[in-house]
Amino acid sequence: MSSHLIRDVFQDPLVEGEVPYAVLTPEGWTSDETLPLILFLHAANSSSDFLAMVQSIADGAWANGSLPRSVIASASTPTTGGFYIDRAGNGWESLIATAFPRLLEKQYGADLTRVSLMGSSMGGYGALKIAFAEPSRWLAVAAVAPALLPVLTPEEVRARNTLDVLARLSSEMADEGGGFAANSVLHRLRGNADAVRASGLPIFLRCGDADVFAMQDGTEQLHRALWDLDIGHEYHLVHGADHLGPEAISALRAALAFIGAAQRRAAGEDRTAADRELEAAWRDWAAGGRQGDPPKLDAFGVSASVALRAMLEPELAEAVRRDPTTARRYGILPD
Repeated sequence: MSSHLIRDVFQDPLVEGEVPYAVLTPEGWTSDETLPLILFLHAANSSSDFLAMVQSIADGAWANGSLPRSVIASASTPTTGGFYIDRAGNGWESLIATAFPRLLEKQYGADLTRVSLMGSSMGGYGALKIAFAEPSRWLAVAAVAPALLPVLTPEEVRARNTLDVLARLSSEMADEGGGFAANSVLHRLRGNADAVRASGLPIFLRCGDADVFAMQDGTEQLHRALWDLDIGHEYHLVHGADHLGPEAISALRAALAFIGAAQRRAAGEDRTAADRELEAAWRDWAAGGRQGDPPKLDAFGVSASVALRAMLEPELAEAVRRDPTTARRYGILPD
């Protein structure tokens, strides 16, 4: 492996005791290089050591160019008494959202203006919850098989959604840190929907449709809520895939690639100078009354979206006049 995995511990007043953590840096990294940060929130009954399992996947993403050079870090968070929930004496959500990134800025020079959140299972729950609290802080969020309970109140929780540690999660969401609604990803999204939408936060959801823990239920519910709230997101429901197995590797690769694409967009590296010139030409053609021959159409290039909208501009304007929902990203579907 060309990357470097470092293990250490730190202490912070937000939680009791030492917190083990792991940091993965790309080949050739030195403290003189400031890189974007990916906070990896591990699953239940796991620890920051899971980053060692992610190392080969990250190496592959760096090698094939799907992930730009980044610092990837994970802090060990307990399952029972943790769950990325803030509670008296142990503020695990706040630790991951604030104290841990500050430590990584100090120790590894991580750029806190370019921080993404990524998590699987319990970590997916934590990543989404943190992201929706302050959406403008994060460059992207990616959740794989997130532990989302598909209910609005704890009384509605069903047996299919509370296997193993999920029963404990349901209990702690209800009893700790302000109660169930305060700890619910869905409630947090709905309560902060305008800010999430305005931030343009790139959101990635992926889950197997045969997940033994029925994580597809809560993931689907969140997808539908994002759709109804007209908040852009990418959603993969993978046929026949379970919580573990080959899908776990495929999902982590897809999540890192999604974050990599968000990093490139933020850095302005998602298109070439020629792409920008072609986009400008299409905008100028539309602004000039669509006179003369249109610019070249690169049907498979990044400028194609601008070209399509320039060509359809009169029809789109009329559609908005007749049906204001045309201006939405997602349509309002019949029941």
